[in-house]
Amino acid sequence: MFTKKSHQDLKKSTVKIQDSKKDSATRLKHLKIILEHFDSDEAKTYFENNFSHVYFILYDNFIQAENNLRQKELPFHLVHKAGKEELEAALLLLEKVLCLLPELLGKRWQLHSLTRIFSKLLHSANSQKLRAEAIKFFLLWYQALGDNAPFEVHKMFALLIPGMPDPGNVTRPSPLNPKPFDITTNPHETGDFSMEDIMQHPNFSTVIDNAKKVVVEQTSSGIMGKIANVSASIFHDTNALNPVQSVEIQPLLPPSANEKSVDNETKYFFEILLDGMATSVTKLQWRDRSHAKAMRCFAFLLEKFKQYYLPVICPQFNHKNSLYKPNLDLPVQHNILEDDFVLCRVTLIKWVANYAHFMKKQGSDGGQPSSMTSIGSHLPHSNTPTPATSLHHEEETSFTVGHPSDSSRASSHDSASNTPHPSLESGSGVYEELSSEQVVRDVLCCSSREHVDFTIEVLRQAFLLPFSHAAAIRRVIALYKDWIQMNVSEIPPFLMESTYEQQLAQGEPAVPPRRLRNDSYLGALGRDNVMVRAGMQNVLQVFMTQAAHVFVGSGWTVLPAGAASPQQLLDEQTDTCKRVLNIYRYMVMHVAMDYNTWEQLLLVLLQITSLVLTKIPPKKKQETLGGNLAPALFQTLIVTWIKANLNVAVKSELWQNFMELLMRLTHWEDLIKEWAKTMETLTRVLARHVYSLDLSEASGGSARGGRRPPAAPAVLPRPPALHHAVSVVSNTDTRTPGKSPKVNHETHPRKETATRRQLTRCRSDPHLSKQARVEVIIVPTHRKPRRWYSLDSLRNSLSQNEERDSASGSRSPSPAPSSGVESSSIKDSPLQIDLVSDGANVSEWGSGDAETGGGACGVVLGGRARGWLPDVAAVMWRRMLAALGDPNLLRDPAHHAHFFNYLIHLNSTLLKISANQTLNGNTEIHVPFNLVAGWCLEAEALPPTHRAGKLLALRLLCESTQAQGPGAPSSCNNQLHLAHLHLYQRALHHGLTGEDRSVVDVLVEHAAPRYLSLALDGYSLLLLDFVHASTVVLNSSDMGPSCPRTAAVTFLGSLLSLPDGLMNAPMLQPYPHQYNTVSCPDLKEHVLNIVVRVCRREGAGAARCAGACALTAHVTQMLATRTACPRLPSYVTCLLQMLMMKNKNIAKVVSDCILVLADYTDRIVEMYPGLAGKIIRWICACLAQLSTSCHRDTVKPLAGSLLLCLAEFAVRCGPQYLMEEKDGEQTLLLLIFKVLYAVMKGANGSDIEGLSLPVDDDFDPNIQLDNLGPKTIPASTIDVKLWAQTICTQLVLYLGHWPLWSGCQLSCRVSEQHDSPLLGEELGPAVLTAPNIQLMRFSDSTLASLIELPALDLPARAGTTPGLTTSERQVRVLLRDIGGKACWDASALYFDPSGGQLEAPEPLPLPESNECPRENTLSSLPPPLPPDLLPDYKNCPPDKHQLDHVLAYIGRTSPEVVCGRRLDEAGPSPLPPGAEDELVAALVAHRNQERAYLANKDNDEEVELVETTAEPAPGPFSQCRLFLAQLGTLAPARRSHAYLLRRTDRLLRELRNLDAQRCRETHKVAVIYVGKGQETRNEILSNRCGSPAYEAFLAALAWEVELESHVGFTGGLRGGGAGVSAPYAATLTFEALFHVATRMPADTPDAILNKTRHLGNDEVHVVWSEHWRPYKRDTLPTQFCDVLIVLYPLPGGLLRCTITRKPDVGAFGPVWEESVVGVAGGAALVRGAVTAGGRAVRATMPLYQHAYTERARCLDALTHHHTLHTSYERFVERVRDPLPAPLSPHETGSGRLAAALLDAGASAWSGSSESHSVSPRPAKRLGPFKRLPQASGGPHTAPPLSDPAHPAPPARRNR
Repeated sequence: MFTKKSHQDLKKSTVKIQDSKKDSATRLKHLKIILEHFDSDEAKTYFENNFSHVYFILYDNFIQAENNLRQKELPFHLVHKAGKEELEAALLLLEKVLCLLPELLGKRWQLHSLTRIFSKLLHSANSQKLRAEAIKFFLLWYQALGDNAPFEVHKMFALLIPGMPDPGNVTRPSPLNPKPFDITTNPHETGDFSMEDIMQHPNFSTVIDNAKKVVVEQTSSGIMGKIANVSASIFHDTNALNPVQSVEIQPLLPPSANEKSVDNETKYFFEILLDGMATSVTKLQWRDRSHAKAMRCFAFLLEKFKQYYLPVICPQFNHKNSLYKPNLDLPVQHNILEDDFVLCRVTLIKWVANYAHFMKKQGSDGGQPSSMTSIGSHLPHSNTPTPATSLHHEEETSFTVGHPSDSSRASSHDSASNTPHPSLESGSGVYEELSSEQVVRDVLCCSSREHVDFTIEVLRQAFLLPFSHAAAIRRVIALYKDWIQMNVSEIPPFLMESTYEQQLAQGEPAVPPRRLRNDSYLGALGRDNVMVRAGMQNVLQVFMTQAAHVFVGSGWTVLPAGAASPQQLLDEQTDTCKRVLNIYRYMVMHVAMDYNTWEQLLLVLLQITSLVLTKIPPKKKQETLGGNLAPALFQTLIVTWIKANLNVAVKSELWQNFMELLMRLTHWEDLIKEWAKTMETLTRVLARHVYSLDLSEASGGSARGGRRPPAAPAVLPRPPALHHAVSVVSNTDTRTPGKSPKVNHETHPRKETATRRQLTRCRSDPHLSKQARVEVIIVPTHRKPRRWYSLDSLRNSLSQNEERDSASGSRSPSPAPSSGVESSSIKDSPLQIDLVSDGANVSEWGSGDAETGGGACGVVLGGRARGWLPDVAAVMWRRMLAALGDPNLLRDPAHHAHFFNYLIHLNSTLLKISANQTLNGNTEIHVPFNLVAGWCLEAEALPPTHRAGKLLALRLLCESTQAQGPGAPSSCNNQLHLAHLHLYQRALHHGLTGEDRSVVDVLVEHAAPRYLSLALDGYSLLLLDFVHASTVVLNSSDMGPSCPRTAAVTFLGSLLSLPDGLMNAPMLQPYPHQYNTVSCPDLKEHVLNIVVRVCRREGAGAARCAGACALTAHVTQMLATRTACPRLPSYVTCLLQMLMMKNKNIAKVVSDCILVLADYTDRIVEMYPGLAGKIIRWICACLAQLSTSCHRDTVKPLAGSLLLCLAEFAVRCGPQYLMEEKDGEQTLLLLIFKVLYAVMKGANGSDIEGLSLPVDDDFDPNIQLDNLGPKTIPASTIDVKLWAQTICTQLVLYLGHWPLWSGCQLSCRVSEQHDSPLLGEELGPAVLTAPNIQLMRFSDSTLASLIELPALDLPARAGTTPGLTTSERQVRVLLRDIGGKACWDASALYFDPSGGQLEAPEPLPLPESNECPRENTLSSLPPPLPPDLLPDYKNCPPDKHQLDHVLAYIGRTSPEVVCGRRLDEAGPSPLPPGAEDELVAALVAHRNQERAYLANKDNDEEVELVETTAEPAPGPFSQCRLFLAQLGTLAPARRSHAYLLRRTDRLLRELRNLDAQRCRETHKVAVIYVGKGQETRNEILSNRCGSPAYEAFLAALAWEVELESHVGFTGGLRGGGAGVSAPYAATLTFEALFHVATRMPADTPDAILNKTRHLGNDEVHVVWSEHWRPYKRDTLPTQFCDVLIVLYPLPGGLLRCTITRKPDVGAFGPVWEESVVGVAGGAALVRGAVTAGGRAVRATMPLYQHAYTERARCLDALTHHHTLHTSYERFVERVRDPLPAPLSPHETGSGRLAAALLDAGASAWSGSSESHSVSPRPAKRLGPFKRLPQASGGPHTAPPLSDPAHPAPPARRNR
């Protein structure tokens, strides 16, 4: 099937075709055969050679088909089928003739015949499909005729579309000067079309007047040609012999019955016409098959279309509008009405938009476009939709222009596609060269300025369409969007800058234009394409002006039937406007614009904002366009304004118009919201560029449940001076082409496109590539270049900054969804103000902008530097602050309140800037707090309707006035103007004394707490006013959150700490509008009465706690200064009454306050007798009431705090005070133990005698408002019963012994191995095998260790037991219980009656044969002398040789003579191996014989008697056994309490763990000193000392201990690098070590790091700050610091205290937030606050083991796991002998030596006590052996038992 016939067959077919005798059908058949085997070139040549035969076959077959279709004899279906087939064959041949013979057709070949044929084909009664094909065939013929087409053919073209009016502009061209491309601008100036004009053609003319003529008429439904009576025929002879009768032209193929007609024929055939115009240009097979030829063909059709159809379709088409001289008249409000041809206009707009859209195809790399590679790159694709197809999808908003094809696909004769007919596939090679899509696109966009203007003007018609056709408007918007965003496969030429004109204007040499395509295309297009270039700026200006019509058009006042509803049209218009705004926003953010473009954009935005938004907002915003667009419009306008000022100098007139517009629209709440967002961003810009702070940096660490606070703002280096700033311009490499035609004069903007845009983007994404390179161009000046060191440090590209939201440094991309801008089109182009340099994405336009001369000043100030500079940031911030004018002129109270509410937020941001403002060279720039003070003061005169805004203004006035702390340097302190200070105090006086309660509440809440600590000039004048206002607040019944009861109490409490002399100063009387002064010396007493009343009856929980803390601070100050106060007991009684509060959290805070008073127990006892007992009774009464409910989690914290208070007061009062009996009442000590017993047992303690408390009717234990914080159950609680048991144990042990001699140690540090050198230095495995140690359990919570040791020979022992005799052994008892560990040494005492009569003992007789035989033995050698002691006659025996000692001394003092060996080291033995051991064994045996002889030589008889009657020597545990027996422990009645413990390694580990447990609460607290001007962490931590006031505070806070010798709690400071000393405080119940930063070394970075670790790990921080700025919590970044107490010293011996705690930490006392206390009692208050705060923090830690709990748990584990249950016999046996006797050692080769050494060891262990000394005891040296030999039982064993044969030595007698 793929083979061609032979040449002979084709020749036969050719002969048959040329044979006129053959019938036409046969000839047509053979013509088809030839065409099937010829390609396009061969077919064209064949047709040209046989054109007459071909046309005859065509015409004859056409006539035959026409005749067959009109036959009446045959059945209709047969006739119709046969005729239709014949007609199809004729039409196929007609198409080939039209395509292959364009040159002949252009010479008017067969003009009249074809005219007749097309008259029949275009008949209005034909089927629509046939008419559609006829239109396309006609367009082929029409463009082949071209300029040679006669007037009649032009007339036929003008009447192709049914329903069109008579085209009055069809004029007969002049034969002398034809202008086929002229366009009649005013069609109404030409004459009306006459039907007789067609007769004036020469071929139609005749001399006979009554001749019949061919007439082409236009009817209402199309073209119908009819033949009149003619005497001359076009197709036949004209002589009189062959007359032709006049026949009417009839339809060839009427529509069938089942053919469905289209609804709108005009629109349908108009689409066919447009599609045929586009697709037919490439079908003609010209000899010149160039692209330019095809362009000329289409240009001819387009010109005729513009001439005949455009004035009808687009009546508003303006030929004067030009892209090259843009018409920038701003649109005005107008109505849009639908006409009859609006559907055709929509079709035309979409058609033009589709072909003008250089769509980037999906999957392309975005680099080199496909059309730039080859001409034939656009190949047909079966799946590619065509523009005509897209026309039928009204809702389609994006189009992909592929290969065009016919919109009607019902017939097999579809000729609109480039795919040829199946019978003509041999000519498919023609279609690979030309693309109709490319031809149409090049004509519309690339050929000439006129055509470009036509394209732009047609697109303008879309913005004038009714919004019922919004799809077409969206289509054009999408086209412009892709043009502006450069989301196209290639850049349209008119978007390119006209480089020739620019270079010629600047006098530069011309650069050849960049190629758009390859050489062949350029050759076809010519060089004039450069003239088409208009530049991106012109396109931007035209678009922004034309697109503005969608905002101002309205036309749905009168709607036709069946049209969309007004709400639907409004929704369409809203969506369309948002899409336009989307492009505006993209232009602002990403496109470079020159001055004219910026100005036009500003003018357009001002115009549409003023027209869309009315002065008075509508009630139902969703029903108006302005209501829907207000947020987006305001945001776009404001941000565009700021961006424009960063890039160009905006005229003052525009600024004035902008300000007037915003002031006029202040009734819109959306404007105030957008203004607030903009000010927030500008404030961050101000902070970054003026104050070198990055407020956008926020980071949070997730540690310990997310308890880490947010990080501080990043501190940047000091910015340059405002008038000498350095420009920082950052350029992203994703700049779109056309943005910067002058970038360093190196690259053409078009060239940047190919290299930079390498990523394919989705059209809905306005952002550029996420990866960007940052180029920082620093303009050199005489100052240092400016660099940024924020946390981002520009390490991320600007594209990442653009993607941030408002919380991370950039403006909110779009309003909230509630603002009515939910459309995705708005969010596609987020508007944001870049913090670094908002001129970064816009390059300089002028060549001199980058020069040093113009780079130091921003464009706002007349310079040439773009982007953010310090000057620019300050100017823009202040201008935008005043953009809305005076807020007090706002009529709407809600808007007025909203405005001031944002000003408060702005002030808080300024406070943040001030708090983080560095002083390193940046002190000359102060924060402008008081710019809005005038507005605030003016708000006082507003009417009552503006009450909410007035209150906010007063709050802002207070916060801004108090923003700067006292003590600021003059260069940085924002000193209040004198007039401002006077007006501020006047406003305070009027507000505090006025009748408006809401004003009083605001001033008390925001002015009172800081008023005293600020101490402004003349602050004492208003003390009475504040006291009066506080009283009014506290006397009110308002318990709402707006009533500042806590602030009032805080102020009153702080006032109590003021010096008494200040009360005599003049004060204003609290009367409004009066200024009389009076002194009030008794003001403190009045305030004290108020505070006491608050403690008794206040209904707010927080206020009541503040009152308790204030009263405690006052009482503490009185006690610390020993000031007598008769009412102090009543104050304490008031605090004690508060312990009975029903709210346990308040009672817990009060108990913290009372615990502080325990530090002054001695002064209370001394100055106020009976008050201490009263305190103890109240505490006992409270515990008795809580004894039955202590198991509740809400009660446990209070019960634990009360137990601590009871223990502290009891131990400080002492037993003498507690055991006093008064009036028959039971003693306090008995009462304490009864209460503790009741708490331990959980019994009801209310019936305990002596606990009745007086009833006070003035005290209210209830509250009405619990505002102490979140009501959460503690995550970890205490065991109240265990605490009571422990405190009871401690009172039994230490009552009367407090303070202990050690000052801090409650638990003994002695262990089982002490004083036993053989057991090692730690509690190790040797203890388990020691025969002199027994481990026992005396009770469920008491462990005992009994150790038998040789008696200590102390000189003081003689004085303790005169005349008594002690045993040679002593018993040491170690007791471990919940209270700690105790150690007791016991020794048996004997009385000898004869000892007192002997004055001096007789000397023992010595043997005459040996002077001193004992000292000559090996076992009694004296200990060696120290190596650094020179032996002489005083320290060495006379009969001993001290050579070894002398050699050791020489080796120690003169190491140069040692030569690597010890001088006193023994040399090699001269004896053979083994002989030395035998010799030593012999000597030891000889020693033993001498000792036996000396013992028995005088009384041999007594020796024999002793040997027969002596009992065995006592064992190593005999004294302990005796001690236990005499205590009664071995008795059977005590058997149930005493148990042995299993000796295991686990027991030792748990004992060591138990000894490591503290028996008190432990707290480690960080103390930090901040000097003046210190703000950074390194500065603060580098302090080595503090001020005298700080050191005095530390001395009062705790006592100093040396860390090296400290035996108490060290808080992790034991070891190097923590300093020498640290403050330490301890009581019976807690230990606290303070990590003082100034005590730790800070010499090196490692030392500072170590200090940071210690301080950062503490849960409570105390900061002493002498800096005038407030201390920032994140100065020392840490995940801990749950409680921060900052102390600011004030003049007059005062301290300002601020407490910051994490949200989950509960309230505590005795220091309250923002209180002022005296420095005398400040240390005690802070010490109590840190311990209470530490307990509150630990209550939030799940599974935390509180004090005593862990020790009790360890004791329980020990008794449970290690108790040895034995029988009584086994128990007694193990008590007598803790370990069984060791086995005798096996005999070895050196058995004699081992036996001798064992005997020597036994003698040494059971010998005199001189072998042991005070701990640690050095073992006595046994000859040359350094240490006793080890037994075989283990590595560490005790000495073996003494020989039973030898009697025990006699008891010693003490003298």
